[in-house]
Amino acid sequence: MKYLVQLSIVMMFLIHGCVKPPEYSDGLLENIPAVINESDYFSLSILGDNYTDNKEWGLLFSTNPANLLLTTVIVKDVNIAASDSNFLYLINDLGDTVFNAIILNDFIFTSLDSLNVIGNPKKVIFDGKKFTGRLEYQMIINN
Repeated sequence: MKYLVQLSIVMMFLIHGCVKPPEYSDGLLENIPAVINESDYFSLSILGDNYTDNKEWGLLFSTNPANLLLTTVIVKDVNIAASDSNFLYLINDLGDTVFNAIILNDFIFTSLDSLNVIGNPKKVIFDGKKFTGRLEYQMIINN
């Protein structure tokens, strides 16, 4: 009987001592963009399920006009209606749009651009209306 009481007490401590998994604030969870924003690298990942939001990220790039910008966009598993509008923009420090992607279906895009031509990248904007799919957007500055 003594061992049964001790076992019951230990079991109660074990059960009440357990904690639930952490609450994630970003990552590849549905409808929560994951962003890495460094002085030479920017990454945006979205796993969307009817994701509707207008998000803007100021870039932390430290650049000079001699730098090159490598850009990669991969969009997969897109399932949206023709009336849904999803856009990805890159805006330079003069306020000009230097990259504009209309997301209607799957695509892969890469480019290598001179900052002397396109200007200093300043912000990224994702404007989504019922976006369902996967979006991966990366930019790397060579220093």
